[in-house]
Amino acid sequence: MSDLLLEIYGEELPSSAQILGEKQLYKSFLDLFTHKKISFSSIETFSTSRRISIIINKISRNEKNNTIEIRGPSVEADDRAITGFLKSNDISDVKKLIKKKIKDKEYYFYLKKVRHKKLRDIFNSEIPLILSTIKWKKSMRWAYNDQKWSRPIKSILGIFENKKLVFQFAGIYSNFFTYGNYHYSKKKIKCLDPNTYKKQLKKIYVTLDPKERKKIILKNLEEFCGDNNLKFGFEETIVERISNSVEHANVFFGIFDEKYFKIPEFILEKIITEKQDNFCFKKKNGDLSNFFAFVSNKEKSKKKNLIEGNLNVLKARFADAEFFIKEDLKVKPNERLKSLSSIIYYENLGSLYQRSLRIKKLSEIIAGKLDYNIEKFSQYLIYSNIDLTSEVVKEYPSLQGLAGGFYAKKIGFPKDVQDAFSDQYKISIIRKEVDLSIILSLAQKIDSIFCFFSSKKKISGSGDPFGIRRISISIIKILSENKLDLDLFQIFSCSKKFNLEQKIQSIDNIELITNFLNKRIEVFFVDEGYKAEVIKSCLNSKSFNPYFILTKIKNLTKFLSTEKGKNFMKAFKRLNSISDNKHDYQEVDHSLLKKKEEIMLYEIIKNFKSNKEISHLRIDEDFYEKISYAINDFLDNIKVNAEENTLRINRKLLLSECKNVLSSFYNFSILQIDD
Repeated sequence: MSDLLLEIYGEELPSSAQILGEKQLYKSFLDLFTHKKISFSSIETFSTSRRISIIINKISRNEKNNTIEIRGPSVEADDRAITGFLKSNDISDVKKLIKKKIKDKEYYFYLKKVRHKKLRDIFNSEIPLILSTIKWKKSMRWAYNDQKWSRPIKSILGIFENKKLVFQFAGIYSNFFTYGNYHYSKKKIKCLDPNTYKKQLKKIYVTLDPKERKKIILKNLEEFCGDNNLKFGFEETIVERISNSVEHANVFFGIFDEKYFKIPEFILEKIITEKQDNFCFKKKNGDLSNFFAFVSNKEKSKKKNLIEGNLNVLKARFADAEFFIKEDLKVKPNERLKSLSSIIYYENLGSLYQRSLRIKKLSEIIAGKLDYNIEKFSQYLIYSNIDLTSEVVKEYPSLQGLAGGFYAKKIGFPKDVQDAFSDQYKISIIRKEVDLSIILSLAQKIDSIFCFFSSKKKISGSGDPFGIRRISISIIKILSENKLDLDLFQIFSCSKKFNLEQKIQSIDNIELITNFLNKRIEVFFVDEGYKAEVIKSCLNSKSFNPYFILTKIKNLTKFLSTEKGKNFMKAFKRLNSISDNKHDYQEVDHSLLKKKEEIMLYEIIKNFKSNKEISHLRIDEDFYEKISYAINDFLDNIKVNAEENTLRINRKLLLSECKNVLSSFYNFSILQIDD
């Protein structure tokens, strides 16, 4: 069988490395097969905590020799040139060449036969190259090898056409055996058939397919929830991470003492799911249950010891959390503010205390723009980041915000402040009306984006190490979902002022930020189902108002689907093809407008510009119908390129003015217009 199997077996792989490795391995082999013109029926990738594998079925290639034409000198060239060509191509006689005419000139050509490299030889040489080009977030080097992998490799299984491939990577030679689940056996297992590979592993307690492991885990969890009257529903990321931590999914269940419920639920959940990679359960009313579950490679015969061991670790973690909370509550808020002064936010961007001051000021500016009375809460906003100095957040960084809300409650801050501190890092906040949570969340995210660009760091590739892409999407979601009219260009201008007041680094050109945000909003709304060109036509580098942008996108999408919209776009296409901006600095001379068609177009434009009721948030279809008629009437009956120079320039100015006015709300020029 012409099937290929590759397995890289080694030390424990993190979940993220498994996902990344599978994706890159798949793409690299796909690129190789495309480049070498190799066909196949299917490619499958798999991973567990110990291995990454790829199986490619029914590989084939036309093995016949190809012929390529090599062009030589012209037939009229001197003997020296012809002899040189013969020698360089190892040709014994000029009679072996053929003649071809190119543009009335005859040349010598050599038909050279090119042998295909055997598939086995291609794989032997290319697989090490593929493995060496995989990029890991974190990689290791071991022994005396320069080549890296996510974790040290112990064995490489490479099979093609039921025979071993011969290559080397990172000091490991390919072979024809694999290993089972190391908790059950460390024996080598001979494997020469890719089609029986998965079945062989199954027998030795390895479930190769991550989807199958997930299915097993979720089935066990669902049955347990049903038996114990608990809610069934777990975050996909947690299920995936835990599933990827094993090769054979045995699910175990335990219960901890209810006395630990004096610890806040959000901390208990974080300990169970993040620190221990366990599952926690909710009661039907949404409260946290004291049941927990974990997944292990180990045999179910060791169930009692495994559950006891896991429970003891949880108890120790809970005890640590109690201690952290107790110690944190001994420190007064103003002492924590002083601690923020000694923590650098970003290089050249001041301390976390200075950031707290900026967030307070930004919150007040945003509140004013959104008609929210923030005065009674202003004094508390400077404390929005003090939880970053707490022991709980130091131990569990993902609890920042939630810990702040918890400590705000213990200190006695108002309920609105508690909620705002807890919610400030959330991706989405939806409210019936503006509240402090929305204000504070926007303020801290706007400061984050402005400071990132002020730091002159760059986002590269698909990564988001500073969370700027995620923060941008959060701002877009909050403003558009809550229908809030807020132009961020103005807020960034305030950020610039605050940074300069604090004598810290600041970006000069705010348009660099809005251009970045425009790209983010385009991606976001394309995912929501809108056309990219429609989104782009609604964007402006000198403003960024997500709710306005969304409203414009909706209005334009609807308008373009109507007859009036289609007729307008045809008229605009005609206008766009003939107008230019050569004389934009000049104004239309009304006295030169003699014909009714040009006077009508001028009057419509004039009325449009003076009409203060025209809004970004609606499309006046009657106006666009009138302007469509006026444009067509003008172009059908007026000679734009008049013989008289002043008349010609004035008519072009009128068309240019018309185009500029129409483009003041939407950039119609970038829309594709169907004939």
